[in-house]
Amino acid sequence: MTRLAMTVPVDRFPLEYSALRHASWMGCAVVGGAYNIASALAALGDSPQLCTQVGKDDAGHAIRTALKRRGLDGRGVVTTQESPKTVIFVDSEGRVARNAWNSETWVEYPMERYIERAVEADLAIVTSHPFGKPFLGVSKELLKMPVAVDMHLAADLDNERQRPWFESADVLFCSHERLPGRPEEWIAEVLRRYPGCRIVAVGRGAAGCVMGLWDGRLVEIEAVTPRPIRSTDGAGDALFASFLHGWLASGEPVEALESAVLFAGWKIGAESAAEGFVTRAELAALRRAYPMRTRVGSWR
Repeated sequence: MTRLAMTVPVDRFPLEYSALRHASWMGCAVVGGAYNIASALAALGDSPQLCTQVGKDDAGHAIRTALKRRGLDGRGVVTTQESPKTVIFVDSEGRVARNAWNSETWVEYPMERYIERAVEADLAIVTSHPFGKPFLGVSKELLKMPVAVDMHLAADLDNERQRPWFESADVLFCSHERLPGRPEEWIAEVLRRYPGCRIVAVGRGAAGCVMGLWDGRLVEIEAVTPRPIRSTDGAGDALFASFLHGWLASGEPVEALESAVLFAGWKIGAESAAEGFVTRAELAALRRAYPMRTRVGSWR
């Protein structure tokens, strides 16, 4: 998904009613999982091929401009009536609350365009939004590609609507915010129920990240924040994208997650979800400057 967002600072949550507020700053930016992840991968030197829908409204014109600026526009970006939009409130500690709107005028995505762009790819990153469901079967069955999915808040393993994503994912990330229990318990249950899933990770915000691997290892990495936090919006997308970059490059999931935690920790010093990304060389320099705290155990 690709959206136009207005970011507004607030003093605290819950937000009290006021007929008029004067903000110290505001931001208008293109965000959304597709754009955030593609932007992060591009910053790290990868060549993401973006497949998304953008409206022909004013918001869509702004989104197209941003895509072109980052080299992400192309045949994979198709036109629909209206673009999704979001208002993001961020408090003084960087916590965010979103008010999102999705258009109901989506067109059926022309899957031949996805196939054109995916045939030489190493990995398919598929949104957990219903828009992504048709991409799962094409990626796994036709193209025989590994699939990575970030479920965000969709942690219910008994929800039949979410089952196709769990069944298709080789790599699966999720937020801790709506887990029914402890992250390590949820990870173990996913790996038991879905043996095709090789890597399962849960982002825990200020507590860092925990990851379970197909070989039984459970990896816990503490968060690192090298600079002051401005907004945590997009932190999960940054963690996910950086992990995939490192894992594909080295084949070492623990090392990749350590770098990803640091990548996300730096990114949250920016105001927008799609800003604050470091390059591969800059990330390597940060790794030398900031030692990571990692514990390895077992989820079995």
